[in-house]
Amino acid sequence: MTVLASALDTGGSDYADARAAMLDKLAALDAEHAKALAGGGEKYTARHRKRGKMLARERIELLVDPDSPFLELSPLAAWGSDYTVGASLITGIGVIEASSA
Repeated sequence: MTVLASALDTGGSDYADARAAMLDKLAALDAEHAKALAGGGEKYTARHRKRGKMLARERIELLVDPDSPFLELSPLAAWGSDYTVGASLITGIGVIEASSA
């Protein structure tokens, strides 16, 4: 196997500063992703449940075939804008096999 040589000094202060900045950005990204997965927050999920409705991601889970993956394509749509993170929609790719009954 070919080994690539690197001049990166992982013990240097520049590296440590860049790593800390990147970890902060990843934490912010994780927080926004969690907001999108929360479905608008506790207020809205409670209102849905009170009406006897399932959340959108719960409906998707029931729709796609059991044990098949669902790839959500844009969970952070509208991030950084005036709109709700996730843009109040879910897009993705999943497997749904029609059964012949």
